[in-house]
Amino acid sequence: MYTKRKVFQILENHTQANVIGRVVDLFLVVLVVVNVTAVILETVESYHREYGKIFRLIELVSVVVFTVEYILRFWVSDLKRKYHDGFRGRVRYFLSPMALIDLLSILPFFIVFFVPLDLRYASIVRFLRMMRLVKLRRYSFAVKTLWNVLQDKKEELIITFVTIIILLVVASSLMYLLERDAQPYTFSSIPATLWWGVCTLTTVGYGDMYPVTPAGKMLAAVIAMLGIAMFALPAALLSSGFSEQIQLQRKRKQHPTCPHCGKEIDIDEHVPH
Repeated sequence: MYTKRKVFQILENHTQANVIGRVVDLFLVVLVVVNVTAVILETVESYHREYGKIFRLIELVSVVVFTVEYILRFWVSDLKRKYHDGFRGRVRYFLSPMALIDLLSILPFFIVFFVPLDLRYASIVRFLRMMRLVKLRRYSFAVKTLWNVLQDKKEELIITFVTIIILLVVASSLMYLLERDAQPYTFSSIPATLWWGVCTLTTVGYGDMYPVTPAGKMLAAVIAMLGIAMFALPAALLSSGFSEQIQLQRKRKQHPTCPHCGKEIDIDEHVPH
C-alpha cells in the first residue's frame, strides 16, 4: 500500500514539495515534444531515409514509457475519491478523457506492430501518435489552464459558434442568390458559396471567389464587418476566462495546510488516510 501511495503522489499529487513528481512531469513533457517533433520530421523523405532508425528508437522508448505510465495510473486510480468504488470506479477511470488520451497515445504502435495493414492505412494510424500532444494537458500548467478556460466557457463559446454558423449559412445563401446568374460556375451552389462565406467572415479573403454585382459587393461588405464583430466574441470570452483562471490559481496558492504534518490538503482529489 505504501508503494502504491508513493506512485500516486509522484503521478498525481502535483505540489511544490513533490520534487520527484515534477521531474517525472518534466521528463514526460520533453518526451511528448520529442515524439511530435519526430512524427513531423519523419514526413520529410530525406530525414526518413537518413534517420529512420533514430525515429524508430524514439517511438519504441516512448511506447515503453507511456505504456508503463498508463498501467501505473490505472493501478493507482482507485486512490482518487471519484474512482474509489471498486470495479465501477476502474471503468469510469478507463473511460475518462485523459485515460482515453493516454490509451490512444500508445495504441497506434500496437496496431501497426500486431495487425498487418495496408501502407496507406498504416501511415494514418502512425499519425495518430500526434494525439500525444494532447497529453501535455496533464503535465503543462499552460495547457491545463487553456483546457480549464474552455471548460468554464464552453456554453458561451458554443452559443457564439452556433451564431457564427447561422450567419455563415444565411450569408452564403444570400450571396448565392445574388451571384449565381452573373457567375454560374463560381457560385454554383450554396455549399460551394460556403467557402466564400468562411473566407469573408474570417476576413481572410483569398480572392478566389468574389462578387461582381453591386448587390453582391454590398452584401460582402456587410458580412465582412459582421465577421470582425462576431469573431471578436470568442477572443473576449477566452480573455475573461484566462483572467478568472489566473485569479483562481492565486487563491489556490493560499490553500489550507494540515496542522499536524504541514502538508497541503486536497479534499477533492484524495482519499482520506
